Amino acid sequence: MKNKQLKRTGCMAGLMFVLCLSSCTNEGRKTYALDTQPVVGSVEMVNGDSVWVCDLAAIKDTAILPLSCFAEELQIVKLDNRDEALVPVRNVVISDNYMMVWGKDQTPFKLFDKSGKFLCNVGSVGQGPGEYKMIYDAQIDENGGRIYLLPWNARSLLAYDMKGQPVQNIPLPTLVPKGVFKANTKDSLLSIFLLPFEYLPNVAWTQKFNGEIVDTIPSRHLAVKPDFSNEVYSNKNGTDFDVSLFVFWGRRPDSLYHYANGRLTPRFTMNFGNREIPIHDYKELPHHFLGSTSVEKQVDERNFTTEVPVDFVIDKRTLKGAFYKVENDYLGNMPIQWFPYNCSNGYYAANMEPATLKEMLEKYLAETTDIPTTDRERMQKLVDSIQENDNNYVLYAKLR
Repeated sequence: MKNKQLKRTGCMAGLMFVLCLSSCTNEGRKTYALDTQPVVGSVEMVNGDSVWVCDLAAIKDTAILPLSCFAEELQIVKLDNRDEALVPVRNVVISDNYMMVWGKDQTPFKLFDKSGKFLCNVGSVGQGPGEYKMIYDAQIDENGGRIYLLPWNARSLLAYDMKGQPVQNIPLPTLVPKGVFKANTKDSLLSIFLLPFEYLPNVAWTQKFNGEIVDTIPSRHLAVKPDFSNEVYSNKNGTDFDVSLFVFWGRRPDSLYHYANGRLTPRFTMNFGNREIPIHDYKELPHHFLGSTSVEKQVDERNFTTEVPVDFVIDKRTLKGAFYKVENDYLGNMPIQWFPYNCSNGYYAANMEPATLKEMLEKYLAETTDIPTTDRERMQKLVDSIQENDNNYVLYAKLR
């Protein structure tokens, strides 16, 4: 797509495109499951809590899993084409009735309804009241009528109403270099889990909106050296506040935790056996734990990156698991490269430029011969509808 900022004049907000794709019994549709895979883990009791443990050595094969294994019907939404609605390619937060899109450039958060209609900017970019530059985590609290944004190196949680107007910020007791959060407007409670730099006393705490501390979790063995190459994760795919650390240097045995009621409870971990602990991370879906392992690669004298990660999955109920790849069986079994990193707040979501989406679909249609007829027809219809000057498309599906 060429010069997106200078085009799309004369487009009306009401001209929306929403395509709902459901996976039923279309001809030729392939179904994959973990049923044929071995048991790769166990559930152990630790201080009265169930902890899932996956044994990396027990994982043998790579399973191809359909998106419908994890999520309901896929929605494809073309966002409002007005100039003020233009969005970058980056993050999406989905809630029951809204979509919020943002990136790392100088573009404010933009709020849409589920049809793709642009509603408002959320605050603005800058350094003044209600403004921000870099945001690490975000939440739409529909029940409380609030949108919350947590900046990097935050001293307060930014708060906005559903019209994008700033309201009273929530003060934080210490600096939050990188953090994830869960806010409850109704009860005026906020829980924070942060990158626990050694000079910070706590890795997590719960507070009231007025700043009063309810409970704290000391950093202790979770503390890390001040290094922004480490990350903090929370997918929030259920009622629990799931949290984990991604440590690039000084890797160690660790866990995905649930944080609630003054406790940081281990929920999932890996048994790496006698092998060197690789770079890894963990994710939680409603019925699965996911993770990836990779090795570091030196780019130059001072910089490192990671090789393409190897992803694994374990079913919480059967404890069967495998390395895996995901195919979008709502779109002709097309491979998905972004899963599971776009699974949060109970939804799978992707934000794509129209040219990228169109090119990807056209290439797959041209190179793949075994696409079910009904899928091919729907995909071709979608390709034909995509215009170069469209705003971005959001693909989302509610997790099962």
